[in-house]
Amino acid sequence: MFRCSSSSLLCGNNVTFTIVYNTQPGEILFITGSMNQLGEWDTSKAKRMTWNVGNLWDASVGFPESVYIQYKYFVYNEINKTYRWESIENRQLIVNNDELLIEDSWDVKRNLQTEQSKDTDSTPNSLNSNSSNSFLFDSRIPTMLE
Repeated sequence: MFRCSSSSLLCGNNVTFTIVYNTQPGEILFITGSMNQLGEWDTSKAKRMTWNVGNLWDASVGFPESVYIQYKYFVYNEINKTYRWESIENRQLIVNNDELLIEDSWDVKRNLQTEQSKDTDSTPNSLNSNSSNSFLFDSRIPTMLE
Protein backbone atom coordinates (compact mmCIF):
# COMPACT_ATOMS: atom_id res chain seq x y z
CA MET A 1 0.00 0.00 0.00
CA PHE A 2 1.32 3.42 -0.92
CA ARG A 3 0.14 6.36 1.15
CA CYS A 4 0.90 10.02 1.51
CA SER A 5 0.37 11.75 4.83
CA SER A 6 -0.12 15.50 4.75
CA SER A 7 0.42 15.76 8.50
CA SER A 8 3.94 14.33 8.41
CA LEU A 9 4.78 15.08 4.74
CA LEU A 10 5.92 11.47 4.37
CA CYS A 11 5.00 9.51 1.27
CA GLY A 12 5.03 5.72 1.10
CA ASN A 13 6.25 3.53 3.92
CA ASN A 14 7.17 5.52 7.01
CA VAL A 15 10.50 4.45 8.52
CA THR A 16 11.59 6.09 11.77
CA PHE A 17 15.33 5.82 12.41
CA THR A 18 16.48 6.23 16.02
CA ILE A 19 19.92 6.26 17.59
CA VAL A 20 21.24 7.25 21.01
CA TYR A 21 24.25 9.53 20.70
CA ASN A 22 25.76 12.03 23.15
CA THR A 23 26.65 15.16 21.21
CA GLN A 24 28.75 18.13 22.23
CA PRO A 25 27.68 21.77 21.77
CA GLY A 26 27.49 22.59 18.06
CA GLU A 27 27.10 18.94 16.95
CA ILE A 28 24.12 17.68 14.97
CA LEU A 29 23.35 14.11 13.92
CA PHE A 30 22.39 13.31 10.31
CA ILE A 31 21.46 10.20 8.38
CA THR A 32 22.35 9.73 4.71
CA GLY A 33 22.19 6.84 2.31
CA SER A 34 21.61 5.35 -1.09
CA MET A 35 18.07 6.67 -1.65
CA ASN A 36 17.02 10.15 -2.73
CA GLN A 37 15.06 10.49 0.54
CA LEU A 38 18.38 10.18 2.43
CA GLY A 39 20.39 12.45 0.16
CA GLU A 40 22.12 9.80 -1.99
CA TRP A 41 25.31 10.05 0.13
CA ASP A 42 25.50 13.82 -0.36
CA THR A 43 26.06 15.38 3.09
CA SER A 44 24.41 18.62 1.97
CA LYS A 45 21.20 16.67 1.22
CA ALA A 46 21.33 14.33 4.24
CA LYS A 47 18.35 14.09 6.59
CA ARG A 48 18.87 16.13 9.76
CA MET A 49 17.83 14.20 12.85
CA THR A 50 15.89 15.60 15.81
CA TRP A 51 17.31 15.53 19.34
CA ASN A 52 15.06 14.19 22.12
CA VAL A 53 15.47 13.81 25.88
CA GLY A 54 17.96 11.07 26.74
CA ASN A 55 20.14 11.91 23.71
CA LEU A 56 17.80 9.94 21.46
CA TRP A 57 17.96 11.24 17.90
CA ASP A 58 15.25 10.39 15.37
CA ALA A 59 14.25 11.03 11.79
CA SER A 60 11.19 9.79 9.90
CA VAL A 61 11.43 9.14 6.19
CA GLY A 62 8.90 7.91 3.63
CA PHE A 63 10.05 5.25 1.15
CA PRO A 64 8.32 3.29 -1.60
CA GLU A 65 7.54 -0.35 -0.78
CA SER A 66 10.08 -3.12 -1.37
CA VAL A 67 13.20 -1.00 -1.61
CA TYR A 68 16.74 -1.87 -0.56
CA ILE A 69 18.51 0.91 1.33
CA GLN A 70 22.07 1.44 2.50
CA TYR A 71 22.55 4.16 5.09
CA LYS A 72 24.90 5.59 7.68
CA TYR A 73 24.89 8.18 10.44
CA PHE A 74 27.29 11.08 10.76
CA VAL A 75 27.84 14.00 13.12
CA TYR A 76 28.33 17.49 11.75
CA ASN A 77 30.10 20.03 13.95
CA GLU A 78 28.72 23.48 13.12
CA ILE A 79 31.54 25.22 14.98
CA ASN A 80 34.57 23.78 13.16
CA LYS A 81 32.66 22.54 10.06
CA THR A 82 33.83 18.91 10.37
CA TYR A 83 32.12 15.57 9.80
CA ARG A 84 32.50 12.41 11.90
CA TRP A 85 31.17 9.24 10.27
CA GLU A 86 30.39 5.90 11.84
CA SER A 87 33.39 3.61 11.37
CA ILE A 88 31.33 0.57 10.35
CA GLU A 89 30.27 -0.63 6.91
CA ASN A 90 27.06 0.81 5.50
CA ARG A 91 23.88 -0.26 7.27
CA GLN A 92 21.32 -2.13 5.15
CA LEU A 93 17.54 -2.28 5.22
CA ILE A 94 14.72 -3.61 3.06
CA VAL A 95 11.49 -1.65 3.49
CA ASN A 96 8.45 -3.93 3.14
CA ASN A 97 6.00 -2.46 5.62
CA ASP A 98 3.84 0.61 6.15
CA GLU A 99 5.41 1.58 9.51
CA LEU A 100 8.89 0.62 10.66
CA LEU A 101 10.92 1.69 13.69
CA ILE A 102 14.69 1.21 13.44
CA GLU A 103 16.64 1.34 16.71
CA ASP A 104 20.35 1.64 15.93
CA SER A 105 23.45 2.02 18.09
CA TRP A 106 26.45 4.10 16.98
CA ASP A 107 29.13 1.95 15.30
CA VAL A 108 27.16 -1.28 15.86
CA LYS A 109 26.11 -2.97 12.64
CA ARG A 110 23.46 -5.64 12.48
CA ASN A 111 22.57 -8.00 9.67
CA LEU A 112 20.38 -6.84 6.80
CA GLN A 113 16.91 -6.24 8.21
CA THR A 114 13.66 -7.02 6.50
CA GLU A 115 10.07 -6.98 7.68
CA GLN A 116 8.84 -10.52 7.13
CA SER A 117 5.13 -10.15 7.78
CA LYS A 118 2.52 -7.45 7.61
CA ASP A 119 0.92 -6.77 10.98
CA THR A 120 -2.80 -6.17 11.15
CA ASP A 121 -2.65 -3.76 14.09
CA SER A 122 -1.40 -0.17 13.96
CA THR A 123 1.65 -0.72 16.16
CA PRO A 124 4.90 0.09 14.32
CA ASN A 125 7.34 -2.77 13.98
CA SER A 126 10.70 -2.35 15.69
CA LEU A 127 13.93 -3.72 14.28
CA ASN A 128 17.04 -3.61 16.43
CA SER A 129 20.25 -5.54 16.87
CA ASN A 130 18.40 -8.21 18.89
CA SER A 131 15.63 -8.68 16.34
CA SER A 132 14.77 -12.09 14.95
CA ASN A 133 13.67 -10.54 11.63
CA SER A 134 17.11 -10.64 10.05
CA PHE A 135 19.22 -12.63 7.63
CA LEU A 136 22.74 -12.46 6.28
CA PHE A 137 23.27 -10.44 3.13
CA ASP A 138 25.83 -10.86 0.37
CA SER A 139 28.89 -8.89 1.47
CA ARG A 140 29.95 -8.23 -2.14
CA ILE A 141 27.73 -5.13 -2.28
CA PRO A 142 30.05 -2.12 -2.34
CA THR A 143 30.10 0.22 0.62
CA MET A 144 30.78 3.92 0.76
CA LEU A 145 34.41 4.73 1.45
CA GLU A 146 34.95 7.40 4.07
